Amino acid sequence: MKPGIYHDLSNEEYHSQTAINASFLKSWIMKSPLHAVNAKGSIGQTIADMGTAIHSEALEPDLENVVRSDEKSRATKAFKEHYELCKAQGKVLLPAKDYLNVKGAVHGLVKDDGEVVGGLMNDGHCGKLLKSSGKICEASIFVTHPDTGLLLKARPDIFSPTLGVMGDVKSAQDASPRGFGKAIFKLGYHYQAAHYLMCAKLIGWDVKHWGFLAVEKEPPYPAHFHTLGEEALEHSARVVEAALHEIAEAKETGNPGTRWGSYTVHHLPEYMTNNED
Repeated sequence: MKPGIYHDLSNEEYHSQTAINASFLKSWIMKSPLHAVNAKGSIGQTIADMGTAIHSEALEPDLENVVRSDEKSRATKAFKEHYELCKAQGKVLLPAKDYLNVKGAVHGLVKDDGEVVGGLMNDGHCGKLLKSSGKICEASIFVTHPDTGLLLKARPDIFSPTLGVMGDVKSAQDASPRGFGKAIFKLGYHYQAAHYLMCAKLIGWDVKHWGFLAVEKEPPYPAHFHTLGEEALEHSARVVEAALHEIAEAKETGNPGTRWGSYTVHHLPEYMTNNED
């Protein structure tokens, strides 16, 4: 792909293009170059469908791309046939329970007294971004890294030029400050943020703030906007920049390796030595 912003690429077309993306970088940094180059991992279809559905309902609800099935099980012939038909139309078919959870995660839970709680749209910061006028959703960005010549790609969920905010929707088991805060660094989301912000800067977008729009997938669907402090962003940017130089060098040598060295000596952990008499 030539460098630029593409608004008409499907998710499948975007992923088929060869370029360095955030997932590759996270694997390179947090596991090893060997893992990044050869990884073939995938998530289950149900989890993938739920993630796709929450993104679609939150970012572009007017398209009505989330469809409810009358079937009680994904295993029936009728469900499978309807699923493939929806997939061909760019939609995602869900059993009733999953469908209701997606609606709740985005729009909230209606209590018996009519009060609505939870949901991305009802969170002050998440809702403001998702409802912003002129928002750009799931644009495919391709840029050339100036120092290495590597082609990079990013597909940020949402960017509001009006607010100057870019965000990524995350369905989570725990959307709380403590729970999701741990997940950010455990799962390498901070490196994803650094990569997206780098690509946005190189393409000319003026992004003033980055945020994760986290929401739980079960009632009462609490949602929360998480951002990264200056120190975390600067650290992540340095690590990503160093990784890109490593990738460029590995492409020249043809040997990604593991960075593990030839062998490792393990010493007795401190907690074991303290228990000795």
